[in-house]
Amino acid sequence: MGRLLIFEGIDGSGKSTQIQMLSDFLKSKNQKVLVTREPGGSKFGENCRKLFLNEKLDGLTEAFLAFASRNEHILQKIKPALKVGYWVLCDRFSDSTIAYQGYGRGVDIDFLQKVASEMEKQLSDIKIIYIHTNLEICLQRIRKREVKDEKFDNASRIFYERIMNGYSKIAIKRGDSFVQVDGNHKTDEVFSNILQKVPELAQFKCDD
Repeated sequence: MGRLLIFEGIDGSGKSTQIQMLSDFLKSKNQKVLVTREPGGSKFGENCRKLFLNEKLDGLTEAFLAFASRNEHILQKIKPALKVGYWVLCDRFSDSTIAYQGYGRGVDIDFLQKVASEMEKQLSDIKIIYIHTNLEICLQRIRKREVKDEKFDNASRIFYERIMNGYSKIAIKRGDSFVQVDGNHKTDEVFSNILQKVPELAQFKCDD
């Protein structure tokens, strides 16, 4: 069986960069890797993503789109890849829905957690890597983006503060499956920290 590593963090936290670095690293170790994202990952999921990002929706509608996309993602991409031994590196998953639509947009947290838990029963093991980056650094990175097509790029500081507070609460509930990595350093340092903190990657430490 493969391994599922979920990368979480607010927009501009650097998680996408770290996903690509880890993908390259694992491939250099002759590992099979699937890089995917949410909403998205499957043909149906990418259609949901377009609606999610481009339409003016309330938080509950966003959550339902995310859940619908996620279920198809699990069935069509994640489980089949894990079954044949792939490392699945996913940009966002359940905790993003709880943080953004729950803590950020005000959708009932208990409801979101219940649905998320039911979906995650389809998966045997999940490890979350949360890139915790200073909000000001994230906002600076967002402002420097050449292409600003994400609906949350223009969100307010207060909105992101609610989300970051949400992630801190999610971390407590997740326990050992939730690994927090300091994203305020140089990309190479952050990546090194990921290799050190994530037990699933321990087998590669002695090769460096």
